[in-house]
Amino acid sequence: MCIRDRYQRRVRGLRSFLRMIVCVAVVGKGNNPLYLQNFNFTPTNELKFHYIVHTALDVIEEKVQKNIGTDGKQAAQANEMYLGLLYPIEDYKVYGYMTNTKIKFIVVLDDNSNDKKDAIRSFFKRFHALYVDMICNPFYTPDTKITSAKFEREAVKLIGSLN
Repeated sequence: MCIRDRYQRRVRGLRSFLRMIVCVAVVGKGNNPLYLQNFNFTPTNELKFHYIVHTALDVIEEKVQKNIGTDGKQAAQANEMYLGLLYPIEDYKVYGYMTNTKIKFIVVLDDNSNDKKDAIRSFFKRFHALYVDMICNPFYTPDTKITSAKFEREAVKLIGSLN
């Protein structure tokens, strides 16, 4: 099997996994939502996803506090930005990622999806790169709601390319 075939098989697996992305959120340092996109396309679920994201913030806070030792120093795990599965609920699984500047990315996946850590990590890293590109815009004020049409377009394209 050549390298190209292995790569294509890996990409197919990644695409089938990330087909199940239902919602993506970016949350600021003060736990204020900067961006929330619902890919379920049902307006009645929008409030539900806001609730899921805010609940995930409590779990993220617990995980971060757990990584800080009693002497106030961070454990070796604290350098890991990928937080993993935050919690499963009803039909969804919620995953988290926190940057070193305390910006949080939250992804809600359909519960029927397979758990592939590498695929989730890869998605978060690519989404983080997209966020960094948007932050580099001199006209963007940090920690404010993301209204950039380019960011919206690129985020939808990123999810679409993986679906």
